[in-house]
Amino acid sequence: MVLSSKSITRPGLRGILTGTLLVLIAALIFSVTAVVVWTATREAQRSIGRSLADLSAYMREALESDVYERWRQLRTVATLQAFVDPNSSYRQQRSILDRLKVNVEEVVWIGFADANGRVVSASGGVGEGSDVSNRLWYRAARLRSSSSNDLQGQSQAPAGERVVEIGTNVRDANGEVIGTLGLLVNWDWLGHLRRSLIDRSRDRQSDLEVLVLDRDGRIVIGDPNILGSLAAVVARRSDGYEIEKSADGRALLIGTSRAAGGRGIEGLGWQIVVASSAAVAFAPVDTLRRQIIAAGGIVGLMVLAAGWWVAGRIASPLQAIAARADRVGLADALDGVVIEVPQSSSKEVVSLAASLQGMIDRLADNEEALKHLANTLELRVVDRTAELEAANRALSAARDDAVAATAAKSRFLAAASHDLRQPLHALSLFANALARRVSGDEPRRLVANMETTLGSLQDMFNALLDVSRLDAGIVEADKRVFVIGDLLERVAAGFRAQAGAHGLEFRLVPSRLAVVSDPILIETVLRNLVGNALKFTERGGVLVGVRRRGDTAILEIHDTGPGVAVEDRDRIFEEFERSKHAAHGQNDGLGLGLSIVKRLCNLLDHPVSVASHKGHGTVFRVELPVADVVLLPAPAAVAAEPSLAGRRILVLDDEPMIVDALARTLRDDGADVTATGSAEEATRALAADGAAFDLAVIDLQLDHGVDGLELAHGWRTEGGRGLPMLIVTGSTDPTTLARLQSSGIAWMTKPVAVPALRAKVAEMVAA
Repeated sequence: MVLSSKSITRPGLRGILTGTLLVLIAALIFSVTAVVVWTATREAQRSIGRSLADLSAYMREALESDVYERWRQLRTVATLQAFVDPNSSYRQQRSILDRLKVNVEEVVWIGFADANGRVVSASGGVGEGSDVSNRLWYRAARLRSSSSNDLQGQSQAPAGERVVEIGTNVRDANGEVIGTLGLLVNWDWLGHLRRSLIDRSRDRQSDLEVLVLDRDGRIVIGDPNILGSLAAVVARRSDGYEIEKSADGRALLIGTSRAAGGRGIEGLGWQIVVASSAAVAFAPVDTLRRQIIAAGGIVGLMVLAAGWWVAGRIASPLQAIAARADRVGLADALDGVVIEVPQSSSKEVVSLAASLQGMIDRLADNEEALKHLANTLELRVVDRTAELEAANRALSAARDDAVAATAAKSRFLAAASHDLRQPLHALSLFANALARRVSGDEPRRLVANMETTLGSLQDMFNALLDVSRLDAGIVEADKRVFVIGDLLERVAAGFRAQAGAHGLEFRLVPSRLAVVSDPILIETVLRNLVGNALKFTERGGVLVGVRRRGDTAILEIHDTGPGVAVEDRDRIFEEFERSKHAAHGQNDGLGLGLSIVKRLCNLLDHPVSVASHKGHGTVFRVELPVADVVLLPAPAAVAAEPSLAGRRILVLDDEPMIVDALARTLRDDGADVTATGSAEEATRALAADGAAFDLAVIDLQLDHGVDGLELAHGWRTEGGRGLPMLIVTGSTDPTTLARLQSSGIAWMTKPVAVPALRAKVAEMVAA
């Protein structure tokens, strides 16, 4: 779909410039306004809050000054001769106290008590003879009688009474306390201070309220409904101001100042509270905020108008160029097309027009060349397409040839493997039989060398078998908990003699660490790694052990061999990768050992790594999970020699040599062997006396295309026999191995090591 220039509306350059300028200016003005508003609001709120705190401090100072003045008057009375002289008359004391009460309006009562707390004289005679030892003014003054500085006064406000109690001790000429003067002042005088403070601040804040709270948060002066439940909280607050939420949801700005005393007298501990609605208190702040925002908006509009004018000056010449450039696309040919700009254009616009004119001229020069190229391009495409089709046909034929060659190679290798395993299997059996029959050191040595050579061949075939089993996917990990040290000791027992024969030291670090893995597969991994280390170590030795790091057991195999170059550390784990520089003669392996190690470790999910430097030995590491249980040492098992005495065994193989060799081996162990060379012969033997046989050992591939596995299933189906059967085959391709694994019949691959074969046969006949 093609859109014409008229199908959509695009913003002009002037609009783009103006919009961009608008966004930038708006962002700038918004940022500056926000900062100014925030700063001004914060400072104004602080100023208003501090003014309320200052008002509460002013009233607190007035309160403390009044209390101090009352105490000073009382202190002056305590120094009069009528009270200092014990011989003064009651009339003199009473006259002084009455005049003081009359002259000071707020005084409720004033009296003089002796050292026992009994009122001796009082204003108006009120309370004379009564016991005031429990009154606050008396107890507070008496508590200070032992102080060397009796100038420190005491003021108290008893609970439930609207008075302030002030007391001071009276001392004789010798400085001994002979009595106490007490003064009760009605705290209604605070109302005068409160009204005075409100009247002074009315012109600034119309809803200002002043309250006085005692130490426990009780309202002494003021409307209790203003603070409500906040009174107890505000009573404990230090000097300053805060914004609080009242019970009805109103925001209150509260300034506080505590009467803590001073000028030689302890304070009442009352809290002076000045409160105002936050909405009323901060109304000037809201007005200031609106004014700042309005000023920012006006500035923004002015800048926007200026930006619109500037954008027009910039965009007009460019729009003229664009209009002329549009005509270029409508022209049939580029020759004669001229770009013109207004005379009032700037130098930059003129330069842009000249550059555009140059581009048009160059396009006109190339137009003819493009037409010629377009004419020849189609011919070149046709030729190239024909070449690609021919190449594809050749590649398809080569691929088919490669597939056919691969299939032929696989068939050849399978046949060659089977044909090689057959005579090697027979040779192993004959060598074992010969070893039992020869005597003398030299013949025994020759037979031992022959068995060693056969063992190397068997190891190579076993390596190929391991690869085939892994390719077939029939190797399954059976993880369980076992002691790694038992497995290490079992493997080490088979390699110590080999190490000693080559003059190498073999060391094993014992371990009782329990791990979680498949012990059979781990033993295969360990045997490959240890055998590899001994093969390539010329001097020194091999060290095998386990390290624990947290929840991981690290199996390590150290050697003092030639080491592995850094660039070869990944390549050594590839299949058929072998070195020709073994330490003890020619490397007789196939280069599959480390490949099998890598694949088994991947199957077990055990990371394997190698650390080495050329000429400084090698360390292989395998990481295994540590079990969370402790296993006790297992009792040593006593291996019993396989015994086949009296057992009847049927042997079926189409190779006469293998039949003869296997029959000899089993007869040497005491078995009664019936040897057969065909399926018909074996079937007749079973039909004649099938129930008497203890085991049938059968080849898989028999003459005339007979399949040993199908024959075994047929015997079980037709005769209903529960005869144990063992398939021995030379076929190791993945398909055959997978078929054997799923058959439910025991099987082994040729060549079979004679001890392993004897152990398997003995196990099956014993079961």
